Amino acid sequence: MTQLFLHEVVDIVGEGARRYMDHVVTTDTNAIAGRGMRLFGTWQVVGMTGRWPQVVNLWEIDGWEGWRRSIVAANIKREENLALGEWWQEAFTVRTGGFDRLLEARTVAPTRGELFVHELTKVKPGAGPDYLAALEEQWAPVAKDHGHTLVGSYEVLFTDVEVVTVWATSLDDHIAFESGSDERVAEWRAHARQYLTAWREELMVPCPGSPLAPA
Repeated sequence: MTQLFLHEVVDIVGEGARRYMDHVVTTDTNAIAGRGMRLFGTWQVVGMTGRWPQVVNLWEIDGWEGWRRSIVAANIKREENLALGEWWQEAFTVRTGGFDRLLEARTVAPTRGELFVHELTKVKPGAGPDYLAALEEQWAPVAKDHGHTLVGSYEVLFTDVEVVTVWATSLDDHIAFESGSDERVAEWRAHARQYLTAWREELMVPCPGSPLAPA
């Protein structure tokens, strides 16, 4: 069955990231989203590596039927959804808006970590599946050797030029990897360019008590 995820990039007001993430962690999705989704992870972006203040959420969707229920609950019958209205009112005290992507998962491997690497990658039109296949075969083992575990790899739907990948790691492993001299890194970057038009990564810290935070 197709595994769908909702990927949210949320712009936060001031120091409201923790308050917003706590609000997300305690969300009753049965009430507000027609039982269509559940929280996979919520993270605060490390400001020195990306836009700030910002939060990233990943919601696992109950297939296309769950997507349908969520669309009905949050959009088509939005005015009737009092629980969602209350949730939004609370959320908008600490956020201003954001950008969502619907994802189709290729790899799903929930892994706890103190730090996560979040990659947003632009690919040549239609090259997403080939790039992710190469990443899993050639790059994931190298990253694993350096303490980086692939948590999820996803094609972005409604476009054919973007993919998302998420890795769990630790700060020490990430610094060692970035400052090291493994020749396989340069080899992979050169190989990946046949699929890519742009690539960037940012670091994220999970909200305590969220599904992928350290136990």
